[in-house]
Amino acid sequence: METATLEDIIQRLDRLEKIVTRINEQLSWVVEEAKPDVPKERETCAALRATAALKNDKKDAHIAEEALDRLFEKMGIPPDFDPGSIEELHESMRQSGIRAEDNEFSRAIIEEREK
Repeated sequence: METATLEDIIQRLDRLEKIVTRINEQLSWVVEEAKPDVPKERETCAALRATAALKNDKKDAHIAEEALDRLFEKMGIPPDFDPGSIEELHESMRQSGIRAEDNEFSRAIIEEREK
């Protein structure tokens, strides 16, 4: 493997950014040709995307629910299993002596939440 200098990496990154920009422009043209009646106003576009996302989420939720049911069945988890709330899990962990502050990953999450 060749050793790249910082200047080489900067040049490669610059070329990559230009390629990605060009691809984005080309994709925009394709989308505009495929859907010429899409409104240009930002609020209207956002509302249309939100409506489409909601429809997809409902369909995807049904598919995910079926997949999870099959997965749980294979794992031996009954269909009426209730995992409880995250608060109950945290309390159970505290009662078992598990402290989030002792885990570096958990500390980072706590620090980010407190910002």
